[in-house]
Amino acid sequence: MPKLTARPGSSLVFKNYGGSYQLRIQDARDLENIQVLDDVHWAATSISTDSLNCDPAFTSYLDGDKNGRIRSDEVKAAQAWLFRFLGNRSRLSEGSDILRFSDIDTTHPEGQKLQIAAELVLTNLNVLGAEEISLAQVRDVKSIMANAANNGDGVIPPAATADSDLAQFIVAVIETVGSTMDACGKPGISEKQVKEFFQAAEDYLAWKAKGEIPPGEETTEVMPWGTETPPAYQLVVSLETKIEQYFAQCAMVRFDERTAAQMQLRQKELEEIDFRDKSAMEARLKDAPIAAPDPKGILDFEATLNPLYLERLVELKEKVLKRALGEPVKQLTEKQWEQVKSIFVLYRTWLGSKQGAKVEKLGAERLQTYLGGPYREKISELIAKDLAAADELDQIHNLEKLILYQRWLMELANNFVSFTNLYNPERRALIEMGTLVIEGREITLTMKVRDRQAHKKIAAQSYMYLLYLQITGRRDKDIDPSTTLRVNGKQSQTIKFEIVAAVTSGDAGGLRIGKRGVFFTLDGQEWDAEVIDIVVNPISLWESVKSPFQRIGGLIGKQVDKFTKSRQTKLEATTSRPSASGVSRDLLLGGGIAIAALGSAFAYITKALSQVKPVHILGALVGIGALILLPGIIIGFAKIRKRDMSVLLEALGWAVNVNMRLNTTLGRLFTHVPHLPKGARKEQKDVVAGFVKKFAYTPLPSRKRALMVLIISLIILILILVLYTCRSLELYLM
Repeated sequence: MPKLTARPGSSLVFKNYGGSYQLRIQDARDLENIQVLDDVHWAATSISTDSLNCDPAFTSYLDGDKNGRIRSDEVKAAQAWLFRFLGNRSRLSEGSDILRFSDIDTTHPEGQKLQIAAELVLTNLNVLGAEEISLAQVRDVKSIMANAANNGDGVIPPAATADSDLAQFIVAVIETVGSTMDACGKPGISEKQVKEFFQAAEDYLAWKAKGEIPPGEETTEVMPWGTETPPAYQLVVSLETKIEQYFAQCAMVRFDERTAAQMQLRQKELEEIDFRDKSAMEARLKDAPIAAPDPKGILDFEATLNPLYLERLVELKEKVLKRALGEPVKQLTEKQWEQVKSIFVLYRTWLGSKQGAKVEKLGAERLQTYLGGPYREKISELIAKDLAAADELDQIHNLEKLILYQRWLMELANNFVSFTNLYNPERRALIEMGTLVIEGREITLTMKVRDRQAHKKIAAQSYMYLLYLQITGRRDKDIDPSTTLRVNGKQSQTIKFEIVAAVTSGDAGGLRIGKRGVFFTLDGQEWDAEVIDIVVNPISLWESVKSPFQRIGGLIGKQVDKFTKSRQTKLEATTSRPSASGVSRDLLLGGGIAIAALGSAFAYITKALSQVKPVHILGALVGIGALILLPGIIIGFAKIRKRDMSVLLEALGWAVNVNMRLNTTLGRLFTHVPHLPKGARKEQKDVVAGFVKKFAYTPLPSRKRALMVLIISLIILILILVLYTCRSLELYLM
């Protein structure tokens, strides 16, 4: 395969986006260069269509194999198709959904057909003399044609003809052999149903003719008893199973007489039968023999017969057996029964060969009318006329496709071949859903999530701080009544979906599950947002510095609470004892010891401070701080360096080639606090303090004194720890 090169007069320019080099695509020449760019240099090679926030018809045209994914070869094919029909490509970068007639390449027949279709669309809309056409105009006519009688799909619904007789014929075909949905969404018939109907009608009438008795004759081979054959046969068939079962039972009794007793009701069965329940008794009679089995194999009609079959057995004896055997019958043998059945063999075979049963309910006379009338010719003419409009509709489809490609293909390339739009604050990438406002910040890197758990499993490897939010809102227009509710007497539709938002700068602050904000979709609509899940990772290096102190603070707080509770429990137990003098003695003794310990500690600290140099104290404090800070800083820095936006895209089903490292500079693009409006200013004076002073509210009892005592105590403890550390180091060095 020869190596492709860039088109003469153009060059492949790769720009640096946060450390990854991606193809610049800003005009038609750049877009054409994707044909020569090896797939390994594409930002992505495959994306899922449901992750794109664009016209679904555009992605449908791109997705040639309809697998819900767009690959690099499909983008290349779309670019080649677009350039074949678009002669003037200077407006591609504008992303316009208005097509100028002068931009269509009419140097080949396909382009000429496309321009004719565009002019026809405007003519149908009564727009004359125009030199451009919009996507909305194309879709108006496309919708009109889809609902027209002739829409190119070859399907004719009953309403497509003014001939009531022909419309009734179409209904008859639909009711018997089925239908096909027309482009307008109504059931109709195509050539397939027409052919199937007439074939079924011919087969049914041919079959029925074989069972008919010719004029002047009373019987045929199929109808040995003439018109009495069907009822006689039905009587034979209704008792065939039980009679043959009876002869088999007789054979069993003949072989072993003990089986006769087994065929009778046992004592336990008699006890279990509810003789008030008619259906239960009939069910037992249905399974019982029609008569007591005779070892000789004879069915005696004058013996006791099963009452459930008695009436039919008598009717069989009088209407069938007497005529079949040529004499009155009191008993029936198995051989005689086979002789009776043989009379109806040809009739049975004829019934089994029945064809065209689907159309039987219309009746032979009506079917003859349809076969002999002009119905086949009329419906075929309508179908042919409808199919003639197919080419015209195809051109309208191509016209829509061309406008969509002109509008979206350049933008898709900047979200596929390269990720220019993702990094450009002036544009919005096709994966972005909108802007989240929460906790005093704006987050723009937001994507729709359909399966949160599956997405979270992959996205957690991005080392980014991720918020999963449920977005809820209500729409009052263009809604399906079946999915609506009423709010204040007005019909509305509640919509819910989930998004993931990446917090890329600042700190976690008050972000937590249950936190609420607002979400603005790209169309400007405002929605409610609530955090329902979080993937926690460092957002900034400062958070990594704070993290060890937050953990230590939490641990100390837990230990203090634990110690306080244990002391309180012990004190309560002591004070609850009956000896008051003992309690007082213990308190005084404990207080004296505590005072003595504090005095000794203060004296020791004073003496030690006079012996230790300040530089040693400073060094010890720095050492302790380093021991606490360095691990957190190193781990946090490593995680921040690993932040990768490509993992978020892969969690949406994208195949990404580039490493999209998220540094602190890029982080400010996606999460930030907007500037105040121009001319705004901040007043430093605290208004609340002014209100308190103005109204002179009485303050609550101050706790500052207790807080100062606590702080001084903590400082003393820290100094003791530092001095002990310094002394240990001094002894070690000596």
